[in-house]
Amino acid sequence: MASSIDPRDISRRKALKVAVSALVYEVGYEKAEESVLETLTEMLQSFLTELGRGCRSYAELAGRSEGMMTDVFMALVDMGQNVQSIQSHARRLTKSVFLPPAHTAAPPTLKTLQVGDRPSHPSHIPDHLPAFPDSHTYIRTLTNKAPVTEYQLVREKAASQKRDIERALTRFIAKTGETQMLFPDSTEAYPLIAVKSSPLPYLDALLCKEQDLEDQESTHGEDEKKVKDQDIGQQNGGQGDTQDAESIDNPYIRPVKLSRIKKKIKMAS
Repeated sequence: MASSIDPRDISRRKALKVAVSALVYEVGYEKAEESVLETLTEMLQSFLTELGRGCRSYAELAGRSEGMMTDVFMALVDMGQNVQSIQSHARRLTKSVFLPPAHTAAPPTLKTLQVGDRPSHPSHIPDHLPAFPDSHTYIRTLTNKAPVTEYQLVREKAASQKRDIERALTRFIAKTGETQMLFPDSTEAYPLIAVKSSPLPYLDALLCKEQDLEDQESTHGEDEKKVKDQDIGQQNGGQGDTQDAESIDNPYIRPVKLSRIKKKIKMAS
């Protein structure tokens, strides 16, 4: 599991990098590559880490929890550093002055949008508890729409969908197959599906097609039975229903009218 990086370590690393850049500039360099600065910063950080470890060891050896200046001197001597050169380095004339970082202004606290009035606490709730939210919080809004169940709207929607499908299929056939132009001058406006001509168009009328005559006779028999039932109902007083059906203007909810079939299909001898 990867350990998270402390933000304080990042800020300390940046401060060390600024100090290394200032020391390099004091020596006489005007430019430096990023990799060089990172290497020098890593060396300085390692040096300070070892110095702090030595100071803690001497403080613990003396039975103290906080380090002193003598602990720092002893740790520097153990690391092989010249302690006497620290004073001359601190009094150098080319010393760079680091400006303290400016304090950033705190972001303003945004006001919460309040809609409605917050109700007060009842008598059994202490006042130090948070207040109730706005009355708008308890408003419930449905995200879905109730399905349409009316017969008239369903039929109209089905008819519009069927019409859209027919138009889409017609356009697809007109784009992918052979077409004829309504206007000879314009080759893109109003394309029509080309009619496939037959060399002998009269053969379809002369040749007999195989048909299931028994099923047709049974179907026509059922249709005649329904027509007879309607005639009987009209004779018994169903004239009012017929007038009501004819007065309906909407063709989608108007009842179906069956045509009277008087002739039967006879089998050819």
